[in-house]
Amino acid sequence: MIPYTKSEAEKLILVLLQSYAGGAHPISLELAGAARRLAAGRGFKTAGVFIAGGRRPELSAAAEAQLRGCGLEEVYLYQDERFHPFIPELHAAALLHCIETLRPGIFLVGATPEGRCLAPSLAVPLETGVTADCTELSLDAGGLLIQTRPAFGGGLMARIVTPEARPQIATVRYGIFRGGEAAGNARLLPVETGRLLSPQTRVEEITAISTGEKEADYVLALGGGIRAREDIGIFRRMGGAMGAALMCSRSLVERGWLPQNLQIGLSGRCIAPRLLVTLGVSGSVQFMAGIQGAKKICAVNTDPDAPILRVADVPLICDLYQAAKAYGY
Repeated sequence: MIPYTKSEAEKLILVLLQSYAGGAHPISLELAGAARRLAAGRGFKTAGVFIAGGRRPELSAAAEAQLRGCGLEEVYLYQDERFHPFIPELHAAALLHCIETLRPGIFLVGATPEGRCLAPSLAVPLETGVTADCTELSLDAGGLLIQTRPAFGGGLMARIVTPEARPQIATVRYGIFRGGEAAGNARLLPVETGRLLSPQTRVEEITAISTGEKEADYVLALGGGIRAREDIGIFRRMGGAMGAALMCSRSLVERGWLPQNLQIGLSGRCIAPRLLVTLGVSGSVQFMAGIQGAKKICAVNTDPDAPILRVADVPLICDLYQAAKAYGY
């Protein structure tokens, strides 16, 4: 490993490039793009850390090309068969080694189940903090990371800073930032892992869990404007005719009308469809944070001051039932 000098360390942004399906997780590539944008013109360096395991921990040609093209300047490779399946202690040991060697000022982590496990487990030995589920990242005039996230149930946006402890650790959910086009030619730097991993660690059993969820290209989202539970069937048929997945805002989950796995927002799912149609959704801070990746938004609401209408590409001020009736439902 080639560590940065002490003067360079504070101005280094390190990104966890989480291993996924033989390459890097899409959220990692989004964060690589965010790191590039933060570093641009500010004198910051960027680097990534990638942990690969399994019987063949070496990189495939496709994975190598993906990492080289992620836009970061360097990617540190921790490769060992014991890194698969995911064991938090082993991954944390590798990341702690990387952070203590490079001493980055900023460490960005995807808010996957693995990332949410690793970020706080690293913050404890490093004696720093973690800002979870950030919706915006920026640098102030002095290079301090401004970490923005909803607080108090989405009633306000909190701007959080870590003035002294390092690194400044932030987790971000998938779909909040867009990675943009792959760029650059990162140097891939293998790291010796033999002394990092305990020979006493072994896997007794592996249980695979699949959510069965697939990112939808078209989404029809229902909000608090729905007047009765039985009316959901109307819009389910409408969404089916559109080829759109039915989802909802938090209000319908709280009423018990739709399950939590269909909820959009920071306490639900972040989505990035090609087209999002919202019906009766006002657009709370929590909800808006979950749709930042949507390419086009059509919003229907009777309230002309509804926040969702201000961000919609096609804002329609009308009753959602009238809109459904106009389309034959």
